Amino acid sequence: MPEKHAKNAQQLKGQRATAWGTFLDELTRARRVWPGRAVSGYNIRMKARYAFALALLALPAAAGAYPLDARLGAKLKAQFEAEISSAPSGRELLERLRAAGPEYAALKVLVRGDSAERFAGFSSEDNAIYINSRYLLKFFEAKGFKDREVVEVLWSNKKVRGEFVRYFNPVYLHELVHALQCALYPEYRKDAGGNPLEFEYEAYLAEDIYVHERMKAAPALLRRFISGDYTDIYTASAFGSYLTLSLDPERYREKIRKFYEEQLGGYLSMEKARTRKRNDVEDSRIFALAANRAGEYEEDAASLVRLSDQKEAFARSLREFYEARWPAFSADALLFIGGIALEEKNYPLALDCLAVADANSPKYKLSASALEALKTKGAVAVLEAASFIRDKHKRMGVEVLSQHLKSLEKACAATGRPFPGDLAALREKTYPRAAAFYSRKYEREKDPGRKDYYRENLDFFAASSGPATAP
Repeated sequence: MPEKHAKNAQQLKGQRATAWGTFLDELTRARRVWPGRAVSGYNIRMKARYAFALALLALPAAAGAYPLDARLGAKLKAQFEAEISSAPSGRELLERLRAAGPEYAALKVLVRGDSAERFAGFSSEDNAIYINSRYLLKFFEAKGFKDREVVEVLWSNKKVRGEFVRYFNPVYLHELVHALQCALYPEYRKDAGGNPLEFEYEAYLAEDIYVHERMKAAPALLRRFISGDYTDIYTASAFGSYLTLSLDPERYREKIRKFYEEQLGGYLSMEKARTRKRNDVEDSRIFALAANRAGEYEEDAASLVRLSDQKEAFARSLREFYEARWPAFSADALLFIGGIALEEKNYPLALDCLAVADANSPKYKLSASALEALKTKGAVAVLEAASFIRDKHKRMGVEVLSQHLKSLEKACAATGRPFPGDLAALREKTYPRAAAFYSRKYEREKDPGRKDYYRENLDFFAASSGPATAP
């Protein structure tokens, strides 16, 4: 990270990503017209399951306040509260924020342009959520507006403001989690010497539970998204994270850890922070004895106690979720998403969700009738996907066809079913072509997340010989 960004990077708590992608075939973005200028729509192709592109870069240089900043911030804050209060987890978060101290009442919501690849960020120093106007304009497919104009449009146009709040609210909730973390543990930076990874784990969990509650209560948006009728940058990001948590919690945590700790820098686990602080305390003790500096030792010792307490509290919270709550959450989410995907004939997604749910079913403690329904739905997905491939493969490009075959193969393997014998030759013909396709993509790609996705597919298609086939 450039030196000039280091200070601001340490001051920011959590950046909601611009993309955590999931393959859902070709999705066409709905056209939106920003007031005053007509723009043409464009397509987004979301490649399957490439790692989220999270970035923690500095906030833009402090811009002068705009006349409508405070009034717009108050309107946005009120509208976001109304949206978030529609879900149980959202109401709980708001209650905790209000009980944590005066910070939430004074929280500012500001709209500012930023070249960083992030939708928003929370600044503990400013007690403000910064909404990146660059992505806001992409959402509306508008160009050429300065921040002052964006603020004015959002303030004056109720319809535009409502549309933005409707789709941006999961991102806003993510940043509220960071606001709560900083209110409850204001010494985090002093104690940890960096940004704790656990803050991001908690913020993503809170957001994804909230997204699940919202989608279960009103599934129309998810259905349109899965069917390919609609997408937008905020919905795509929220759904990708939510789906990954539902499918594979270990990969979910590892993606977050790898990006923040290895790629971004400035983040570390509380365990590493505690080890570092323990060494600092020992050094302080030695210097205190040598130079009569007892104050520094006492301060470092108190810091270590706080850090240890926070580490244990976060560990308990995360362990409780994954051990006690995740199985039920995963079962509910995968059956919900997989069922809609099956109805909308998005077979790669349906197979991924229902096969994982079937494989994980011993952890779910389902009733006999619920377990039978799950296995029946999974079997239907396999049969329908195989039939779809038979009927449509001549009209599929290599990427779409290979992903259908890959999902079918993995679903069969996960559930103990044989791969359809009549599709074996097609698979053998397609996989080498897919390996060459992803090899080219991998070599040309610069984005680390997409590059990881292409590498994963290249490895799969180059190495897979497929499971035993049915006669």
